[in-house]
Amino acid sequence: MEFKVFAKDIQLTPAIHNYIEKRMTKPDKMLKKHEDLVSPADVRIQKEGGIYKVEVTTHFKKFNKIVKVEVKDGDLYEAIDDVTDSLERRVRKLKSKIQDHDSQKQFNEAVKDIGEEEDDQSRIKRTKRYDLSMMTSEEALLQAELVGHNFFVFRNADTNEVNVVYLRNNGSFGLIEFIG
Repeated sequence: MEFKVFAKDIQLTPAIHNYIEKRMTKPDKMLKKHEDLVSPADVRIQKEGGIYKVEVTTHFKKFNKIVKVEVKDGDLYEAIDDVTDSLERRVRKLKSKIQDHDSQKQFNEAVKDIGEEEDDQSRIKRTKRYDLSMMTSEEALLQAELVGHNFFVFRNADTNEVNVVYLRNNGSFGLIEFIG
């Protein structure tokens, strides 16, 4: 899997880059026959105080799916290990879900990060834009898990209405249907 590494508040040494490359080989092996379908992954490393934040984002072009994983840890190498293991699990889950579906018209999400709001007075710190594509509630649940969110907004293929699936406190999922 091709990837680009971006570092903030940390010196990206050849040893760190080589370690990331070594750890990215497992997800890469899973995607070998699909590498034309995957955009190069963005690996972002940031240090805030004594905590390292490692985030990997990749885009499955053909299915218009974004897989994003993020880990925070006091040890950089542990964070890299955890984030690549999590990426592997999510890629495996997406591959099996895609193989289960007959249609090539998979649920479609185009997430564009518009950036963070710079105004400290505003409580809104980040804005994202979503393409509300048609999908079933099960597909929406999978997409929420793939991007690591507790909720997901989508257009329900059965009702053509905007719905939200969300993770409840007890670990089950809920569905919000808007009326009116």
